Amino acid sequence: MTNTTRPGVATHYLRYMLGNVLVMIAGFVSFPIMTRLLDTGQYGIFGYFDAWLLLLVGVCKLGGQHTILRFYPHVGGGAALARYGANIVLAPFVAASVLCLLAMAAYAAVVYLAPPEAATIGWIMLLLVPPTVWVSYVASVAYAEERSDINVRIIVGQRWLELVSILCIVYFVERSAMGAYLARLGVSLLLAFWLARWLHARLPMRWRDVDRAEVAAGLRYGLPMVGNEIASGLLSFADRIMLHSLTGSFAAVGVYTIGYGLALNINNLLNYALFNAYTQVSVREFETKGPAAVVRTKRAVLGIVVYITAGMIAGLIAVGPDVLLLMAGADKADSARVFVLIGVNYVLDALFGICGAGLLLHKRSGTVLTLTLGAMLINVAFNLFLIPRYGVMGAVYATFVAYSMLWIAKYVTCPRDLRALPPLKATALAAGLAALNVMLARYTDLFGIGSHFLRFAVMALSMLPLYVLPALLLDANLRSNIFNYLRKRGAAAS
Repeated sequence: MTNTTRPGVATHYLRYMLGNVLVMIAGFVSFPIMTRLLDTGQYGIFGYFDAWLLLLVGVCKLGGQHTILRFYPHVGGGAALARYGANIVLAPFVAASVLCLLAMAAYAAVVYLAPPEAATIGWIMLLLVPPTVWVSYVASVAYAEERSDINVRIIVGQRWLELVSILCIVYFVERSAMGAYLARLGVSLLLAFWLARWLHARLPMRWRDVDRAEVAAGLRYGLPMVGNEIASGLLSFADRIMLHSLTGSFAAVGVYTIGYGLALNINNLLNYALFNAYTQVSVREFETKGPAAVVRTKRAVLGIVVYITAGMIAGLIAVGPDVLLLMAGADKADSARVFVLIGVNYVLDALFGICGAGLLLHKRSGTVLTLTLGAMLINVAFNLFLIPRYGVMGAVYATFVAYSMLWIAKYVTCPRDLRALPPLKATALAAGLAALNVMLARYTDLFGIGSHFLRFAVMALSMLPLYVLPALLLDANLRSNIFNYLRKRGAAAS
């Protein structure tokens, strides 16, 4: 793929966002069915081994998915590509397979302690690890090549194939967690085989090209990213453990989890999709054109994202509680403030994450791990102080503090030639229009409408003439960026 035909950040973002929506729909389809087909015990076994599977896959990948993206040879030709395939893809996968064999040996030593059915599921789970790692590696190669179309097909295809297979086997063959795991294993093996053929046709992977120094360099970059993933998970979920420990109430944990869980959908639709879209473009531009090109792209992206951020925050403040009550029911009103504030947190994380992105371009994964660990410890410290005083909202405030410190630290440690902030005019205009829309919504009470769905619809429709249109009229750069994107899309389609 030549540089002239590469999609831009906006196209990648739309693809990843659509993929995330399709994955979410699969979850909405499967959850009510699976909870009825499996009893509580079987569902508990399924969830228990899923947690172990996530942990094992995360460790066995050795951070390879991050290394595959960052070390992709955008320059250097066929020889560089051959070294990349051998040292960054093949060798780490062999190491991951060895780790999996060691895990199997360890499991064999203790399997007699588990109930017979759970023991069998444990073996199936361990067999799932190598194909799952391989699928992740191949998806990362597509990611590095900026093939978001392929990447989204892998993610969505795997999720829906698993959904259909699990439902068919659990309903018609084996109504147990073992049936669900057998279905997942079949899908994973089939997908891994197909992706191996796809990758073999485009990437040389020969053992004779393996160089221990290059493999070691990849591991030095990737291993801290494993720790970063674990620390990020603790940053997001340690609050729940501490809420129960400090309040002694599972009800408080439930209030927090419901609001936080719905806010994670915002994270998936905006933050995750935007990060994927921007990162794969920035790596290629950094390697081929240098930091100045990355900053130009960053500023163009920030000039649009600042409006998305302000608009979403306005919507969350005005009708966020309505969205929570619509999705979770009227008896979950205590979770509304959690959803609104954690939603705002994740929206800001998307904006500030772009501002301070740059450490990984310089392969400083150890610094990223240190910053995330620091934010996690800050979160724990503030939870200890705020939860006894403010209960559930104390955990929310601690999350805000921890993420704020992380944003500042990432920006300060970002190399100077890669820092960027949103345009001042765009920031002021977006903030002003957002405040205006919130004030109008509060003043009119959205015309006294009682329906949560209609309140959301009215707010969304009113923001078109009161937020989107003024932004387009008053910001020439925003108009230019959007019209240029639409013109390129039109030219590509024709």
